[in-house]
Amino acid sequence: MKIKKSLFILAVLVALLFLTSCLNYKTTEQSSEDSLIDEIASIEEELGVEEELNQTEGEIAQADEETEQEVTLPPLDEEIDRSQLQRIEVDENELVDLKVKIEDPDQDQVNYSFSQPLNAQGKWKTNYGDAGEYVVTLTATDGEHTVKKDILLVVNRVNVPPIIKPIQDKTIKEGETVVLKPQVIDPNGDATTVTISEPLDEGTWETDHTSAGEYEITVTASDGELESKESFILTVEDVNVPPEITGLEDLTVKEGETVEIKPEITDLDNDEINLTISEPVGNDGVWETTYTDHGVYTITVIADDGKDPVKKTITLTVEDVNMPPEIVEIKLG
Repeated sequence: MKIKKSLFILAVLVALLFLTSCLNYKTTEQSSEDSLIDEIASIEEELGVEEELNQTEGEIAQADEETEQEVTLPPLDEEIDRSQLQRIEVDENELVDLKVKIEDPDQDQVNYSFSQPLNAQGKWKTNYGDAGEYVVTLTATDGEHTVKKDILLVVNRVNVPPIIKPIQDKTIKEGETVVLKPQVIDPNGDATTVTISEPLDEGTWETDHTSAGEYEITVTASDGELESKESFILTVEDVNVPPEITGLEDLTVKEGETVEIKPEITDLDNDEINLTISEPVGNDGVWETTYTDHGVYTITVIADDGKDPVKKTITLTVEDVNMPPEIVEIKLG
């Protein structure tokens, strides 16, 4: 590099000399020689300064190179070897409270702080779901010097059963639909399976006229390892369905014939039915008419389940039948 610079300067010098000689062609020879000597002296002086500068720059570069060789910084993306770190273990939902002992040879005041997930004082109330490994850095400084230390904080998983929100007892009436949607959470964030006992096994039940009663319903939630249960009482109140009377129609008979009324009674609640039929037929539903019974009668049939009696009426017509006189007895006055 130094040789190239010297040759370059020499070439420029020659060019200057040539130019100077051309410009001063008419001057005296003695002036040319004096001027040339002065130019050469000036150039030699510049060359000397340049060489010293180059030498100084080389020495500085060499010193910088030696300094760089002495200080070697670790790569920024170097992976932390966790096996070499101090290991501290806690269980989920425990309080982490790290205590430190820091000594300073100068007895300077030392301030320290921890990195997240701890707070600056080294505390952290863990929750379920926080299981894992955390590299925590402790930084201490006396205002002039700063030191750091990494530790490995291990939070062990603690499985707990799912939590079912309490369910209040329920009361409905027959014919209504029950819909149950239990609210279940899992502190560990695990997937849960929820089952409901009969008759709400699918969470929905359409009651009918036979559903009256009291039921203990149990909800079970499982995370595959642990389960929890929550029970409540479901009361279905009876809604009476009145009896139904069928098989009745108006009747027409002649005097002397037998009237038979046989109503058909049904009750969806299967209640015991008390059946009454008005006179002249009677509760047995049979009437043997005579030749004096002609007329029109309203017959009432009542079916009573003890809650809601049902009544129906029919018209019974008994037609007159004329009979010839009958000689019963002849005797002497």
